[in-house]
Amino acid sequence: MKFLITGASGQLGRGWQRNLEGHTTDEFIALNRQELDICNPESIRKVFTEYKPDVCINTAAYTHVDKAEKEYDQAYRGNVLGPQLLAEACAHRGIQLVHYSTDYVFSGKLSDRDIYNDGYPEEAPTDPVNQYGASKLAGEKAVVSALPSALIVRVSWLSGIEGNNFVKAIINRANNLGQLRVVNDQYGVPCFVPDIVEQSLFLIQNKHLGLYHLGSKGCISWYDFAEKIIEYSNLNVPIEVVESSRFPTQAKRPHFSKLSTSKLEATGMAIHSWEIGCKTLVSELIKA
Repeated sequence: MKFLITGASGQLGRGWQRNLEGHTTDEFIALNRQELDICNPESIRKVFTEYKPDVCINTAAYTHVDKAEKEYDQAYRGNVLGPQLLAEACAHRGIQLVHYSTDYVFSGKLSDRDIYNDGYPEEAPTDPVNQYGASKLAGEKAVVSALPSALIVRVSWLSGIEGNNFVKAIINRANNLGQLRVVNDQYGVPCFVPDIVEQSLFLIQNKHLGLYHLGSKGCISWYDFAEKIIEYSNLNVPIEVVESSRFPTQAKRPHFSKLSTSKLEATGMAIHSWEIGCKTLVSELIKA
C-alpha cells in the first residue's frame, strides 16, 4: 500500500512517518506545505499524478485556535477548502482519504459530562463554540460531500514527541519556572500520536469508513494530566489549581471534550488508558 501524508512537518504527520518507516510492505511519501499546497488544485493534481497513492492521510490543518477568531479566512482555507479539494481529487482517482478532525466540533458544555458519561459519541449534536471548531466542522462536511467514503477521525488533547503540546509545555515550565498553575475545570482525555496512528491504520487495513472517534480511556482535568506528567518526569514541582477564568483567551474553550471510543472498540481495536500513553511519551522525552 502506498501512503501520501500531508502536513509532514506537524506532530501527527511526523508520527505517521515514524510508524511507516518500520513497515516493509508499505511505501509512503510525506510532503510539507511547500511541497504540497492542499489549497491549490494544480499542486494536488501534480502530486497525485506523480506518486499515485492508494491512501491520502490528511494531517495538514490550520491549528491556531485563538488566531482563528480573527483569521477565519485562513482557518477556512486550511480546514475547509484544502480538505474539500483533496476529497474531490481522491474521489476522481479512487484514492482512500483519511481526514483528521477535533473534539472542538462539540459545544463542550460542562453539563454534557452528565449526559455523555462515556464521552461524546460520533452521532452527538455538534455545536462549536469558536471559529476554529466551526472551520473543522465545516471541513468534515465538505469532505463527506465530495467523498462519502472518506474516513474522518476526531481526536482530542493530542501530544507527541514532536511539535508543541501540553506534555512538553508542562515539563519545560516545571524545569524553567519551578512551579505551575493549571486549570481544573476543563475535562477530557489525552490522545497520543503513536496510538492515533495505530488506530487509524487499524481502521484503514480493516476497511472501515465514515466517522470515528480515536483516543484513550479515562476522563481527567488538565490539572490531573499535569500531575501525572510531573510524577512520571520525577520532578518535585508544586502545582497550583486555578479556574480557567484566570487564563482569558480570545477563543472560548470547551469545558468538556471527552470523545467516546465505543464505536472504535466495537471494531475489535483495543484501547488503553491515557496513563500508559502519558508515561511512554514522558519517558521518550526524557531520553531525547
